[in-house]
Amino acid sequence: MGVTINTLHGEDDYTDKHSGSVTHNGHILDAVIVGPFHRLKSLLYTCVTAEYELNEIISADTGLEKNDSVSGFFPLVNGQIAIDGSIHNETRIDDRCSLLDIYIQNGADFFIIKDDDIGHKPTVGSRIRIIGKGLFVYPTFT
Repeated sequence: MGVTINTLHGEDDYTDKHSGSVTHNGHILDAVIVGPFHRLKSLLYTCVTAEYELNEIISADTGLEKNDSVSGFFPLVNGQIAIDGSIHNETRIDDRCSLLDIYIQNGADFFIIKDDDIGHKPTVGSRIRIIGKGLFVYPTFT
């Protein structure tokens, strides 16, 4: 499913980071959209697949009742965003760090974080709700 790029600000071809907004599963989110401006402009108002990143993780709740129907990206107050999904896979980097693939059913996306960014290692299959700031969207160009 991906995101729809709604707005895009800035025409500086010397930077690849532009402020704007995206819609993910009906929710409008402020974001930094990454890529050359002229290429991003061609994606306006279309649904594109993307990768996502948060500039800051404020909290992560695990041990929640598993319910993929409530998954998604949700705007909160003060520029915060909630990402709710299920841990789909763990890729071990070393003894102290793993990458966690989080499946977002509503939007059909994955979001990846390091377990050391959230301070603990939730189990594969469990639900997680992350609160963060600074959503970065990296659209896929065809």
